[in-house]
Amino acid sequence: MEEHLWRKTCLSPPMRISTCLRRGLSLAIASLTVVASPLQADEPIPVKVCVLAMYEMGEVTGDRPGELQFWVEREDLSNVMPFPMGQTELRMSEEGLLVALTGGGVTHAATTLTALGLDPRFDFSDTYWIVAGIAGADPLDASLGSAAWAKWVVDADLLYEIDAREIPEDWPYGLIPLGGYEPNQLDTGWTVDNIAFQLNEGLVNWAYSLTKDIELEDTPALKEFREQFTGYPNAQNPPRVMMGDSLSSSTYIHGRYLNTWANDWMKLHTGEEAEFVMTNMEDSGTLTALRRLSDAGYVDFDRVLVLRTASNFSMQPPGKEATWSATAPYPDQGVPALEAAYKVGSTVAHELIDNWSAYKNRIPKAQAQKEKVKAVVVTMFEIGEDTGDRPAEFQNWVERFPLDEKIDFPYGYRDLRFNRESGVLGIVTGIGTFRSAASVMALGMDDRFDLTDAYWLVAGIAGADPNDMSLGSAAWAEWLVDGDLAHEIDPREIPDDWKFGYTPLRSAEYPWGPIPENDEGVRYRLNPGLVDWAFQLTKDVPIKDTDAMKAMRKKYTGYPKAQKPPSVIKGDQLAAMTFWHGKMMNDWANDWVSYWTEGQGNFVTSAMEETGTMQSLTFLANAGKVNIDRVLVLRTASNFAMQPPGVTAAENLSGEKKGGYSAFVPSLDAAYDVGSTVIRELVGNWDRYQSELPKP
Repeated sequence: MEEHLWRKTCLSPPMRISTCLRRGLSLAIASLTVVASPLQADEPIPVKVCVLAMYEMGEVTGDRPGELQFWVEREDLSNVMPFPMGQTELRMSEEGLLVALTGGGVTHAATTLTALGLDPRFDFSDTYWIVAGIAGADPLDASLGSAAWAKWVVDADLLYEIDAREIPEDWPYGLIPLGGYEPNQLDTGWTVDNIAFQLNEGLVNWAYSLTKDIELEDTPALKEFREQFTGYPNAQNPPRVMMGDSLSSSTYIHGRYLNTWANDWMKLHTGEEAEFVMTNMEDSGTLTALRRLSDAGYVDFDRVLVLRTASNFSMQPPGKEATWSATAPYPDQGVPALEAAYKVGSTVAHELIDNWSAYKNRIPKAQAQKEKVKAVVVTMFEIGEDTGDRPAEFQNWVERFPLDEKIDFPYGYRDLRFNRESGVLGIVTGIGTFRSAASVMALGMDDRFDLTDAYWLVAGIAGADPNDMSLGSAAWAEWLVDGDLAHEIDPREIPDDWKFGYTPLRSAEYPWGPIPENDEGVRYRLNPGLVDWAFQLTKDVPIKDTDAMKAMRKKYTGYPKAQKPPSVIKGDQLAAMTFWHGKMMNDWANDWVSYWTEGQGNFVTSAMEETGTMQSLTFLANAGKVNIDRVLVLRTASNFAMQPPGVTAAENLSGEKKGGYSAFVPSLDAAYDVGSTVIRELVGNWDRYQSELPKP
């Protein structure tokens, strides 16, 4: 009758296959169960955390400990449940902690975990899994007694092997990937299920951040043992909690050659991401079972953690043979490593259980360590690719600095570029104040970067006032004024006594009235000392001059500064999304900048983005994410903002559009040559400039 009901239920379409399997297995489990469990119930028992130990020396309490004993002795695992398909009984606390023993080796681990995951007595759908066991440690990375959380577990059994005495002379070892023809050669034609298992990085980072300051046991025996590893500084350090990946091999590897192979093997199968630190005998079997159970909906593979602690080293110290490494007794019988596995693993287990309301439906994660950025180079546009074609403002920085690492930036205009060694980050904001504001705000809010001490350099081309500046010249701005936030009337409709059709917001009259108490982000003043320092540092930087530039500036008779060779100067900026042109608007720009700066500023360059950039940086500074006193703006003259004598504004604008700017490429070069001088000084002397602003 019971079997009949089970078959009938399983044939109902809404019933999940996993539920049917559970009910079928429950009949088998019930027939094998001799002792009734206090937790036995009609519904599966929800498990919050399942700890997996791999071996035990004898009894589970009271004798020489293995990986299971400390959990049994120190946790209140009062519910003991038969588990005939595993190595020993299961033990569970009333709070939801289940502890299981897999047995040694990948085969035992895989079969035990499959049986456990399909056991109908339990609900593992929200369970966190913690593998907590000892391992051999690479002396290049870890010391005895240390505990390592793995982001990667890599299988080391599925391969070709040739006795090293028969390999070619140029082979480093006789272990070859399946499908390959020589060591370290991958052939994607082979399908062998998973070799590399990548765990949930956010969860692993969280577990590490929770436990990284735990003090691990150090003993005289550990100290004496590690002192033999001269030339291996990490092996000689006291034990600690760290991040470190794990190699899983049924064969208990030892020796210098196999240790070298283990490092190569893990990098080969993870695209250079994994770092071999620990070697064990079970984890690829455990993770294979958990991954398949996850695919079937029984467990969540994103909730798996692997913690391995160093009971021994995976190779011999200088002066010893590999056979010594394979036979040397573990210091203190490996007990410090067993203690570390329990101490670190239980900290995570209890945090999860004690705060289950938070972690049941939301997997904890810790942000990866933020990249410390020393300087941000802000450019506004690029014509094509970042490298190799016609350049715009970004390309010189990417190719020459170089900004050689590309970083995905989906909430911005295009991908970021980074020089990790120097800490310099580059961004293209897009054209216009709203694009620059959005891009800079997105960067400032990006949790991958620490921008609190960063210097910001806006480096781009501009239109130049021929009253103040020559083509190709570079101007450091102290004042930035917005040219968009205004009232506008077509000049053909303005009163006869008005000079321009622009008036400040809420002041629609001419002459313009007093500056409003709230300027609404129209004007920004940069740190005068920093600006002057940058000018003094770069005022003698040579700037390229060309025949085309000479010919263009020769037309500007009556404008002596426009006819000079290019140089580095100081001069303020007007930012407006309208690409305005002509003498009358040039006059407006001068008056507008003078008005908003109360006569302190002098219009020299015309650009389209800076007030948007500064608005975002101001808000970010208010939130403590950036330092507004560390902003510099450098604009170089690719063209003039008005026509020369004898030419109309329309003719001049049309000529520039058709013929291109005579100083376009030289102004790009000037922006890089002058700007990079400042950036290299800042990052090259970071010890001083991180905490102390440079002064003239």
